[in-house]
Amino acid sequence: MHIPPHDNRNAPIIDVNDARVPLNYFNIVKLSCGQSFDYQVPGYETCIVPATGTVDIDIGGVAFAAVGNRGEDVWDGEPEGIYAPPGAMTRIMCTSGAAEVFIAGARSDGGGEPFDVRSGDIDVVQYGSDETKTHRKIKHILGAKYRDRVGRLLVSELFTVGAGGWSGFPPHKHDTDRLPIETRHDETYNFRFRPSH
Repeated sequence: MHIPPHDNRNAPIIDVNDARVPLNYFNIVKLSCGQSFDYQVPGYETCIVPATGTVDIDIGGVAFAAVGNRGEDVWDGEPEGIYAPPGAMTRIMCTSGAAEVFIAGARSDGGGEPFDVRSGDIDVVQYGSDETKTHRKIKHILGAKYRDRVGRLLVSELFTVGAGGWSGFPPHKHDTDRLPIETRHDETYNFRFRPSH
């Protein structure tokens, strides 16, 4: 499924129980300095990742200050994220001139306490090669490093390195639970390009 870019007015782009990707939740929130956005997603754990700008985040009374360090776009620094357990009341407050914030979620009964993943804590891995056009850098915000602290949510930024690269190689799927070979989960990609088109 492809959802073309549009002004979602801070409403979920993929809401809970979406018929196409029922295990996922995704929102892009745009705020100006001093504006806040409150949300609560029962049954879904979430991760808040500022694409640009800086925000303060409160999750059920647990505060995280000055999250996000990027300016114009996602290439202006390393990602940071805050984990929110399922159903947690969450407030995002913009403290920079403006902020664009991604909220990624997954249906989950599990998950732990809120925690932050700062730029120095992300897990960076590289796969593939330039020769095969599969070279990519993956910045895991919520990945294997935090698997004991979350339910099923995986949040990463993937940068395709070089011209004409493939980000989903080798071909794979996630539509069947048959551990340890495959797990059932949905994927949501939010593509960004530089220069933007």
